[in-house]
Amino acid sequence: MKLVDKYILKQLLNNSILILILIISLFCLAKSVQLVELMVGRGLPFIIFIKLILLSLPQIIPVLLPVIVSLSIFFVFSRMQTDKELVILQSSSFSIFDILKPTLFFSVIVSLVSAYFTLYQSPKSNENFKKLLYSLKNDYSSTLLQEGTFNTFGKNFTIFVKERKSDGLHNVFIHDTRDQESTSTLIAKKGKLITTKNATKILLEKGSQHFQSKEKKLSVLYFDEYLLDINQNENKSFLDRWKSPAERTLYELKNPDPESRDDLLNLQAFKAEITLRYAMPLNVIGFSLLVLFIVLSFNFHRNENILRTVFVFATIISLQVISIVSSNFSIKGSEMENLNFFPLFFCFLSLIFFIIRVKKI
Repeated sequence: MKLVDKYILKQLLNNSILILILIISLFCLAKSVQLVELMVGRGLPFIIFIKLILLSLPQIIPVLLPVIVSLSIFFVFSRMQTDKELVILQSSSFSIFDILKPTLFFSVIVSLVSAYFTLYQSPKSNENFKKLLYSLKNDYSSTLLQEGTFNTFGKNFTIFVKERKSDGLHNVFIHDTRDQESTSTLIAKKGKLITTKNATKILLEKGSQHFQSKEKKLSVLYFDEYLLDINQNENKSFLDRWKSPAERTLYELKNPDPESRDDLLNLQAFKAEITLRYAMPLNVIGFSLLVLFIVLSFNFHRNENILRTVFVFATIISLQVISIVSSNFSIKGSEMENLNFFPLFFCFLSLIFFIIRVKKI
């Protein structure tokens, strides 16, 4: 590999990493705003927050990579053009295609990274993210029972715990609305949480149950021990739920369950998801080559031209918008899954114009 190729590759890599860190930081900030209510409301440890953020990153990285590589190419070659490095290379018998080689090599490597995420890591992380989120919303462990606050579980239980000590819960108040015609309230001096694989229960000790009869008369039942099942009847096992296309492996997408009505209604979404996973890595190459030839087609100017910067940024944004719109239409339209390749087709059509322009220069 030539020294110039190494130089361009190093510049592209450094710029891409910086842009990736910046965009991921903004994404994490936006995601934290969505998760902060869950974290504060449940009193979850910080490590759970980190897990949720990390599991959500593989879903967004393949979407960001075409933009990141395109921006990196624009910054690197714009600077090289401003510093007359491109002029020196061209005067030293370097052709346009010699300059293209390290850029294309870098784009192919990033495209392979994107393919790893789209074909393997993203579906797995998406499923794990939903599993963790599901468990947090439906886990009634003692870590989620915050003392001194009213904890709402599902639609039917409101639980207040005055103190939580090593020997269990103290001064427990539970409002049960499973029977709308006869709601009840349980008050107990002590309680213990019993969690098994299939059920979550609270063993109340030395308390009373207050409820209204059908005649609207208040009745009080005193007990020494009372075992309350706080599982929600409508909650199904996570494994029994229908998996969205984004969570499925390629094998699952290509082999839907013929006995599942939801699968049969979403066959087009499965086809669109398959083509999207192949199209997104290819977009990295298409976007990057188009941006490269756009920059090379510009005439040399001593001063930075703002209009050129705006044009390149507008091009990258437009390509991303086209990609998103194509993805949406590929799901809604019958037999339109190949529409996910339209951004790549558009890039290569535009490339013809800018290649001709570069040769004229």
